[in-house]
Amino acid sequence: MLKPQWLLMVSLFSYSAFADVSFEEKKNRVEYLEELSGQAISMNIEAYRRELNYERSNIPLDKRAEMEASLLAEKITVQVQKAIEAAMVDKGFEEAAEEVKAAIEKDLELVAPELREELRAISLETIDHYNRGVNRPVTDLVGLEDAMLKGVQDRSNYLNVEGEHKELVSKLESLTSPVVNLQPTEYGSKEELIESLVSELENSRWVSTSNLTIRTDEITKVDSRVSLQLKVEFLGVAVEAGPTIAFTRVFKTNATIMAEGLSPALLSDGNFDFVKRDKLGRAIKDNGKFKKRFFSFACDASLDFNSDYAGSGGFSVAGMGGGASVTKTISQTVNLSSRRVEVPEYIDGKSATIKFLSQICHNDFLRAKATSALTIADSLNVMMKNVVSGLRFSHPKTKCAVDTHCYNWFNNEVISLARIKNFPRCVEERREKYRSCTLRGLQGQNCAVFDSKGKQVSDGFFEFTCDAGLKCVKVQQEGWFRNWELYQYAKGRCMPINPKTYKSPI
Repeated sequence: MLKPQWLLMVSLFSYSAFADVSFEEKKNRVEYLEELSGQAISMNIEAYRRELNYERSNIPLDKRAEMEASLLAEKITVQVQKAIEAAMVDKGFEEAAEEVKAAIEKDLELVAPELREELRAISLETIDHYNRGVNRPVTDLVGLEDAMLKGVQDRSNYLNVEGEHKELVSKLESLTSPVVNLQPTEYGSKEELIESLVSELENSRWVSTSNLTIRTDEITKVDSRVSLQLKVEFLGVAVEAGPTIAFTRVFKTNATIMAEGLSPALLSDGNFDFVKRDKLGRAIKDNGKFKKRFFSFACDASLDFNSDYAGSGGFSVAGMGGGASVTKTISQTVNLSSRRVEVPEYIDGKSATIKFLSQICHNDFLRAKATSALTIADSLNVMMKNVVSGLRFSHPKTKCAVDTHCYNWFNNEVISLARIKNFPRCVEERREKYRSCTLRGLQGQNCAVFDSKGKQVSDGFFEFTCDAGLKCVKVQQEGWFRNWELYQYAKGRCMPINPKTYKSPI
């Protein structure tokens, strides 16, 4: 927690040393940052806009840190709540909570070390509040406020101190200059390197001589099944009434490192040999200095998906024409590649190794932001769904696509006795996924009755599956009567699940 003396010094500093910079000048400085923010990939321009508003309202620095902490805590809380709700769609709270906690721990690896424990505590407290039905914000933010103060001070210095302003401007201008687009040989953190990989900057140069390549492949995640609805071909037209087909999905990641020359690129300890060497393996010097060997590095992520279907139907691709063949299986791959960057010699002050770069591709790249709203994994999933949306399903036994296709069948082919208290429906066969016309019982229709062991106890005569909104209700008990002389079958009637809301289709 901030000491009172420190808070006083911070507050006095914020109102005395900064008094000579006009608000118009502060506004100009923020506007200049906005011009550079499209190229300076690590720039959090929103924080500088908020800082300008704090300056306008003359808010003390400690209060600003408190407000920044509250804003971050609110964002984390909302996101955790959404994650819990999404996970609970198909599982209980305990299982959903464990799934979300695991995701939190993975994402915390990308968080600044000084914020990691605070964000973990906020996330876990949010899960606990959700479980207990408590609707209140996390209140203990003292540690987070302390961590946020440095950022507040840096942004305030940029707006108010001439030296700080010029230093940041010089740094940003160098980062956005064409010369630096090939990337420096050092990154301040793993997060900076990941941001660079997914940025819109140009690739680093290609190797200009003989070269060697190192690739590390890994199946990062196997999602057994995802079910997606297809369109169905009916009477020569694609109708939004196709079956839901299961697809298997496999995420794969790949790290590709390319080096100039043909001498070994790796040293025995896993570090890269950044020194150029001749055919005898001797280090090459130029004016007494070792010549540097060029290395480049990129990540790839792909999603392989295959149809999980074994019936008599098949798939065709939209736009291929009426004579397009129908295939039994669909196997497709979508791929995303990062930009190519120069391999850094150091990351966060530590030597870059092949193990570290591979871990970035295999552990972090899928979670990196491809856009403001989508991660790399999200983008692959969207592309997969868009590819699947172009598929058409067809089956030789298909007789309908929607209920209205069954009206002629009902009126012309079904005997009059069977039409009483029944309605025609276009229904999908569960295993082979074709659609055909069938009868569904309306209110009062006979329906099959089964005992607790699944044995049918009704006579099966003119019994039909109940239509949507209805359920089969036993109205006559089965059993022996007259001293075991007469056996009576059970009887069932289709009755509304909710009489207040049920509406007959007729």
